Amino acid sequence: MANVTEQDVISFLKERITKLQNELKKAQSALDVFTGSSIDEAEERMTEELVRPAKAGRASKASKSNSAKALVAPEEYSSNLKLDGKIAYILANNGPLFNTDIIAKLQEMEPEKDPEKLLKAVMVKLSSLHKAGRIQGAKQGRKFKYQL
Repeated sequence: MANVTEQDVISFLKERITKLQNELKKAQSALDVFTGSSIDEAEERMTEELVRPAKAGRASKASKSNSAKALVAPEEYSSNLKLDGKIAYILANNGPLFNTDIIAKLQEMEPEKDPEKLLKAVMVKLSSLHKAGRIQGAKQGRKFKYQL
């Protein structure tokens, strides 16, 4: 039997909260389409309180903010794009990928980039995008598979 640490449980619960919040947003959007209205701020705050972690602590940015902008993929790749745009382009055109796959695709498109710096930059950026709720990440083993 595998040893499950407290950190594993915390990570799992944070991911679950993020997924449930995304589902709530989708359900609210569908409801808005059918009713032609949206819930007022008081009801939004009440919903946010229900899905906020019970223990006060370091909550992810996605749970702190309902206005996390979805990452939009550019139509064409350019070396002038910000790293967010490059990652979005790769995910949009290749589907769900592990961080190593994303780095490999970036190296193919920009072979002149320093691989070590690219690795560090992409790892940090993927983590921040995932925590902010701008991309989705599903844990598979010890790695995350990211998608838009």
